Amino acid sequence: MTSSDTEAADAARVDAAVQLIGTEALDAAESLLLSVIANTPRVYANSLETTGGLSIKFWGQQEFIHYVTWHERDPRGTPHSAVWLKNAYPRAYYYLGFLCVKRKQFARAIDFLDKGRALEPTNPKFKFETAQALLSSGRMAEALALYEEVTEIGPYTSARDLAMARRGRGFALIEIGRLDKAELAFKASLEIEPQNRLALHELGYIDHLRRDGARKPPERVATTPPRMTECHACGKPFKNGVVLMVDQSPVGVCKACAARLNKKWWQFWK
Repeated sequence: MTSSDTEAADAARVDAAVQLIGTEALDAAESLLLSVIANTPRVYANSLETTGGLSIKFWGQQEFIHYVTWHERDPRGTPHSAVWLKNAYPRAYYYLGFLCVKRKQFARAIDFLDKGRALEPTNPKFKFETAQALLSSGRMAEALALYEEVTEIGPYTSARDLAMARRGRGFALIEIGRLDKAELAFKASLEIEPQNRLALHELGYIDHLRRDGARKPPERVATTPPRMTECHACGKPFKNGVVLMVDQSPVGVCKACAARLNKKWWQFWK
């Protein structure tokens, strides 16, 4: 079995572990994820040049679509053929970190997340979950610094990621009492996701604090599944778009992004 075959098999095991997490079977999920990271190669690469183009390991369709559309619309991007490969080991470390945060094992969570980020340093998810562990540990300034590292959309950072970073910055700023800057951060996130309930709620909470209201425990910057009213590529809401079946799942894409996805890109879906 090749290393690619091994990672593909391990990626399926990570998928199974994620399903276990969803059913609160945390011990079984942890055991499965630990068995996956035991197979992590000493030298790990997220991309590989092949005769057919560039093979890149992504967590799912959303990240892949964002990557190819970013290269189409950004003048800094270099168009090229891309093949999506399933990602196993960075994801396994991430979900181990996620589990530890859920169990309030914050130091252990940060260790797993740091190891995962070393394998995939371009992925902002590691910064976000590490920031959650830091916030829950009372290390507000360190959490804020991580959120502030995510400042623009790029090939591996979507509009949804940027909105999440701004919300995270807002949560951290509330905790250290900088309400004016927190308000600006949440309003900036609403420029990307105008109807986000977390951001709208936190703006109300800031008004509550300004009226000397009681404080509440720190929030988690939760993610939500993609909706068919939000573009799977750019993350922006749309009314008229295109619904595509990708990997046997429906994906909504706005007309602007759909126009950039010609047949050359779609033929490389796996």
